[in-house]
Amino acid sequence: MSAEKSEQKPASRNELMVVAAARALEGKRVCFVGVGLPNIAVNLAKRTVALQMELVYEAGVFGANPARLPLSIGDPTIVTGSTATVSMHDLFGLYLQGGRIDVGFLGGAQIDKYGNLNTTVIGDYTAPKTRLPGSGGACEIAINAKEIMVIMRQSTRSFVQKLDFRTSPGHLGGAAASATLRK
Repeated sequence: MSAEKSEQKPASRNELMVVAAARALEGKRVCFVGVGLPNIAVNLAKRTVALQMELVYEAGVFGANPARLPLSIGDPTIVTGSTATVSMHDLFGLYLQGGRIDVGFLGGAQIDKYGNLNTTVIGDYTAPKTRLPGSGGACEIAINAKEIMVIMRQSTRSFVQKLDFRTSPGHLGGAAASATLRK
């Protein structure tokens, strides 16, 4: 039997981005988990740098501790071993709007210089080039979480001057407009 060296490929851009995002979660206590890349980054953080962080999923799961990477916010693995399962109404009303979420971790298709996100359409809303999944709970998370983190694949198509559609507010058109939203 010959010992063959296994070649390790360099990390992809997405992998590097996920690792950097996971590291940014160190010290965070309660995180509302978005779908896609946010889900991967948050679960990596939970296993490496934020072992005590409580994961909250939109399906009504608080304190999730999934045994494997959840495929979606409705994956049964997020319920097993969780602290609580509550209605979405209670999750958004009591936990999110009640100020119990330290960080909301979101993704998006477009982001502008004010941190506004588009997860609804690319192109004109009435005749879109691409229809996207939409807000889910991202709009409420963006408004009510104490801090927002966004992870997206980076390109000139995703970092834009003007969004095709504003799904979730960042700082709207600047600090003055943002202050009126968060009174």
